[in-house]
Amino acid sequence: MSHSVIPPSSAAIWGAPNGCTGWPAMDAQYPEEESEATREGEASHWLGETLIQMGVAMHITPSIRDGLIGETAPNGVIVSDEMFEAAWEYANDVVREVKAHPGSRWGVEQRVQAPRIHAESFGTTDAYLYDAADHRLIVWDYKYGFKIVEAFENWQGINYVAGLFELLSIDGLADRRLRVDIRIVQPRAFHKDGAIRSWKVLGSDLRGYINTLNNNAHRALGPEAATQSGGHCIYCNARHACSAALDAGLGMFEAVNKPIPAELSAEQLGTQLSIVKRAHKQLEYLEAGYEEQLKSLIRGGTNVPGWSVEQGVGKRQWSKPTEEIIKLGDLMGVDLKEPVKPISPAQAEKKGVDAAVVAAYVVRRQTGLKVVPDNNNKAREVFSKWDVDQQTQK
Repeated sequence: MSHSVIPPSSAAIWGAPNGCTGWPAMDAQYPEEESEATREGEASHWLGETLIQMGVAMHITPSIRDGLIGETAPNGVIVSDEMFEAAWEYANDVVREVKAHPGSRWGVEQRVQAPRIHAESFGTTDAYLYDAADHRLIVWDYKYGFKIVEAFENWQGINYVAGLFELLSIDGLADRRLRVDIRIVQPRAFHKDGAIRSWKVLGSDLRGYINTLNNNAHRALGPEAATQSGGHCIYCNARHACSAALDAGLGMFEAVNKPIPAELSAEQLGTQLSIVKRAHKQLEYLEAGYEEQLKSLIRGGTNVPGWSVEQGVGKRQWSKPTEEIIKLGDLMGVDLKEPVKPISPAQAEKKGVDAAVVAAYVVRRQTGLKVVPDNNNKAREVFSKWDVDQQTQK
């Protein structure tokens, strides 16, 4: 089996207290479709692994970027400046720790089994370092996405630690002295604590968390599995078909729509705002789930009255090498350089570079389908254009 039915990456859904033990069964019915963001994340992890291996083997400098930007990852995604900068920050942190702990055991993209949680619990750590002499274990989780992930009580990290305990033969005696550092590296998401955040805890203090994961894992794969709505719904592919999520969403909607007095005390206002915010989140989860189901139906040829899908596109990006963009600016008498890379296409246009010239040097990558209201204007526009074309040919 290539993927666990209770993967560490989703431990915050099925494994946390008040988690959704019904998630594994629901996820099996509605597996996630690969998105462009997922592909970029995979490519960034490949790049991070590449940089770590190179950095540990030899001294590397930022000049290595020129040889990697524009390269194609194994999954076909092209390495961009932004991807390199994020992976570089992650790799630098790992390499620094490896070199600071000579003789330690370390690994990148290491597959681990976690029988302390369940026989079906296994996954792949992004990176780890174990210094037995210094009683230290660092576990890195590299996130290329924008949604904030906290290090404190990170259930995915705890699941990986349980697997590394098995791999490294760390028993109930050794974990009492072991300093565990669960480290989240998230370069593209703004966080008040910075891009690299840690939760430092004694290994023995993780026993209760591991027991919770163990209990929920057995419940999730047994007859007592039950769906439970909550903040984790946003990550669930089955939220559109989940009665718990639907009930919670409708309940919050009804709570918000109940008539309330015009004058509220400070306490009442605070309570009402909490209800509204919870309702907003819950309905967001339902909206995202219904959108995914609607996309699938329309792609399969089913007509959904009132809705259609269109291809989304991201921001314009330069499609030529940095040197070529800078030379373009020099030819046109415009400085397109920033300290490390060219300014954006939009900034180039503001400086006076003709939009038609910029268009020849940029690309807009597809960002996936998005759901939009459909009042038949698009169809009428297409047929109207067809009719005009027919008339002009007569």
